Amino acid sequence: MEHIQKLINDCHLCGNLLKLEDNSLQIGNTPFIVIGESPAKDGWIVSKKAFYNYQGKLQASGRILEKLLNNIGISIDDIYFTELCKCIIEDRKLLSKCSSNCLPILEKQLNSLPCSIIITMGSHPTQTLLNNRIKKFGDYVGKIFDRQIGNKQYKLIPIYHPSPLNPKGYKDNIKIFDVIKNVVYENCHAEFAE
Repeated sequence: MEHIQKLINDCHLCGNLLKLEDNSLQIGNTPFIVIGESPAKDGWIVSKKAFYNYQGKLQASGRILEKLLNNIGISIDDIYFTELCKCIIEDRKLLSKCSSNCLPILEKQLNSLPCSIIITMGSHPTQTLLNNRIKKFGDYVGKIFDRQIGNKQYKLIPIYHPSPLNPKGYKDNIKIFDVIKNVVYENCHAEFAE
């Protein structure tokens, strides 16, 4: 992992944007990884822990994701997590360019993990990993996509971003997490079905 972090630290393709310089990947023990869009400037760039603020408290999106994960018997602290973009992207016009620049690094991260299931939070990580422009995210969310990334095969499941600003962030994700639980059970570990 250190060589991947060095790639991130040495990259300046998007200029000198603030980035996660020492732990761009939360290590977990689940057969899936959750992928966000880019780090928030008040999030784990400061706290060094995904979904937590500098005071060690779960941020709003983290609380919603924790609740969804708890519904299937998992804690947010147990998951693998990373961001598609490794820098803070405040100007959304840069998102596509930065995503393209970071994709090779994300592929290396994914291929170095034991995960076989990817959960994408929102449309941007989904369309980047599917290499498909998304017009209506609702047509993709909750569906299972088989996807070759680097040298591995994955099942990719998009979810609505668990932001408190997103009206679908909790209630519309509940049934999707039931799908995730079933996919995990069928493909990986029976203990998640209990």
